[in-house]
Amino acid sequence: MKPAVAAHEPLSLTGETLDRLAWHIPDLVAYQHHADEWWIAPLDDNLPIVRLNRTGLEMLQAMNGHTAVGALVKKYGALVCGPDGQPGQWHLARWALPTYSFCYYGTEPPGGHRHKAKWDLLLQQIREGWSGQEGFEGEEHLEDFHHHELADSGEDDGHFDLIETTVSHLFREPSDILNGLTYGRLLMRQLRKLGWFTPKPRIIVEVGGGLGYLACEAGKELLPFEKQTIRYISLDITEPFLALQVTRAKTGGWGGIGARANGEWLPFKDHSVDLVIDNENMADMTPVKLTRKELLDGTGDRPQHQEALDWIRRVRLPLGTDLPEDVIFNLGPFRFVAELWRVLKPGGRAFLAEFGIEQGWPAPVKLPGHTEYEVQYSHLRQAIRWLGFQEHYLSLPQFLGIKPDSTVLCTGAAYTIQRFCQAIDKPFTLRAYTEKELQQALGDMLPKLHGCHYHDVADPAWFGLIDFKVLLLEKPGGAPKASFSENKGYRWYSQK
Repeated sequence: MKPAVAAHEPLSLTGETLDRLAWHIPDLVAYQHHADEWWIAPLDDNLPIVRLNRTGLEMLQAMNGHTAVGALVKKYGALVCGPDGQPGQWHLARWALPTYSFCYYGTEPPGGHRHKAKWDLLLQQIREGWSGQEGFEGEEHLEDFHHHELADSGEDDGHFDLIETTVSHLFREPSDILNGLTYGRLLMRQLRKLGWFTPKPRIIVEVGGGLGYLACEAGKELLPFEKQTIRYISLDITEPFLALQVTRAKTGGWGGIGARANGEWLPFKDHSVDLVIDNENMADMTPVKLTRKELLDGTGDRPQHQEALDWIRRVRLPLGTDLPEDVIFNLGPFRFVAELWRVLKPGGRAFLAEFGIEQGWPAPVKLPGHTEYEVQYSHLRQAIRWLGFQEHYLSLPQFLGIKPDSTVLCTGAAYTIQRFCQAIDKPFTLRAYTEKELQQALGDMLPKLHGCHYHDVADPAWFGLIDFKVLLLEKPGGAPKASFSENKGYRWYSQK
């Protein structure tokens, strides 16, 4: 379960509040449990499901942007709106709170979807409550979170269902969006197309492999004899996850071993690794917050700051002309790519994927219990080229070959459906669903759900997939590659 959010007092339904218009959120999903009982789920998982009768449902539907809060109080305030006995006044005082996020009270429309405008403000408020702090949370926060706070994580999918949902987690099962493949199998297939398994790597290191699904599925894409000479090493800072990674890697046919370590300081000898896979981890690596004075003077007030400033100077990052008072710098990813340069053999390769930006400075991304930070890819690519890597940069959907107009169930709707299913003891896996896949998963429950909606995978409203980027790195100096051209049945070989 997500960490408890900060408590919010019920709204006082007086004064200006009564004059505001009410909008229910556009992506609200309701479940008709009985003929006269509907369920809606608060954004805060620690709050119970709200049960409504027909009167309560009518009040919710009346929040259409044309009805004032005062009119709702007058019509429904004294009426019982659900089987739990609360009157409309009780609901109206709570539904607009960030912990519920069922509606918005204001004078202007809140925007078309929760990811826009004022819906985003509601979501940001609850996220601030999850973390307990605004903005930057300290340079040791992420390492402490993954090293210590997740030490008691269970062996189910709960953490990645609710707290750190990743693209690979949403596609850990075969999906129509990926042509019937899982994320892990498709990743391996794409790497083979690139020629990264000709010749086969002898040492593969996966950094931060989550629950081990990627290792398992990637292994299934290769034939048993292809894996015989490959050593697959799972590296993670979170011990419970590492144990799962090794177990699932073996299920996938790898001779898997694990190493508990931080990806910013890889525990391998120089020039010892053939292939590194780092999937959705760099936003969890060490950030530093630099002041404008530090950037302009080139002198940090602590060792980590000086290390970051040295990187900025070394790779000649442009600071721009309008520096804010302070900025966040991706020190961890810079350390990581430097470590990749050290441990990869000549000709060694690395696959890196994470969400990020190409302009400006990284911003914090609030998640339950911790804060991650966007990867600034323009900065990181400059460091990669300075180190000497050959690199190819593209979006994750482009790398996977996903059609941008493929439609999937809204992730928020999937979270809500999972809560409803848990309440009635019905199995439901949190993942990316097409309409057909959702029908197969829910069966006769689906007609009882109202408000299920779908987005194109390229739509920012669905997980922001277009913001996930891929870096394909190759360290020069490998064995010359034989290439050939064909002409009238003859092959003409050349060395490159």
